[in-house]
Amino acid sequence: MTRFPNLPSRCPPLVAMAVVSLWLSGCASQPEQQAEADPTEAFTQLGMAYLERNNLPRAMSALNRALERAPNDPEALQAMAIVYQRQGERQQADETFQRAIAAAPNNSRARNNYAVFLYEQGQVRRACEQLEAASKDTRYANRAQLFTNLGQCQWELGEIDQARHSLERARSLEPRNPRSYFTLAELELEQGNPDRARQQLEIFVGLAGMTPEAQALARQIAANAPNMTVTPGSDNQRDAH
Repeated sequence: MTRFPNLPSRCPPLVAMAVVSLWLSGCASQPEQQAEADPTEAFTQLGMAYLERNNLPRAMSALNRALERAPNDPEALQAMAIVYQRQGERQQADETFQRAIAAAPNNSRARNNYAVFLYEQGQVRRACEQLEAASKDTRYANRAQLFTNLGQCQWELGEIDQARHSLERARSLEPRNPRSYFTLAELELEQGNPDRARQQLEIFVGLAGMTPEAQALARQIAANAPNMTVTPGSDNQRDAH
């Protein structure tokens, strides 16, 4: 079974994620152009900008300077946790994510990022718990992404009805975000519903094109229902359920 990348799949363990572009917001385009502002915030943004370029030593240096000034700054802690994660320092990443959340329990982005980390470690239930907590934040800008992550997480736990609900919620929050349709198509195919899978995949293709992942899933649908073909169109998008 193929999984569209964001949260990595347990089988096979895909890690194809747009790590920083999805996780971090507010990073400046050039590290050297950080504005002179609050020193903690300036060093945090500088660290994030270096992290975006995968320059981990400079990211860590800037974030250490931020944390020297404000040891419990949640944004600096979250960014440092990602640095540790990228370095393979799992225990330090876990502890730093927890510190970030303890410092700002309502920071939904930190919870989502921690959930991705936990999912990568195979701690699916703990990941779901973080996503469920974050999903209550109606002001979080990336709620569609969050609910799609939650749906995939619930699917991994075998909670199919809850997974459907979360994926449909993601679809209603952001109807033109293709990932929820693809994940729902995979779920429906696994559950023995190739026609529902085809409907969701057609919407995905209409939004994102016939990607290699979509081609592979279309072949799987055809193998389960030989008379079906994937034909993207607006009628399918209106009629999908």
